[in-house]
Amino acid sequence: MNETNYLEVKGMHCPHCAGKIENAVSRIQGVLEIQVNEKTEKGRVTFNRKQTTLADVLHAIEEAGFEAEKLDL
Repeated sequence: MNETNYLEVKGMHCPHCAGKIENAVSRIQGVLEIQVNEKTEKGRVTFNRKQTTLADVLHAIEEAGFEAEKLDL
């Protein structure tokens, strides 16, 4: 079962930052899609809930050197 979450990501300053986050998160088994925009500081992640969790995604972003939290839309 897939889950999509929208994120607020702080600390990005350039496209390289967005790429660093996308690379870190895409390595997590079960992540189907990750997109972040450094200008809006927003992102969207889709993953298989049987393989990973939102907590794993947020942890990977923090390990890459950024702050992230789920946006309630």
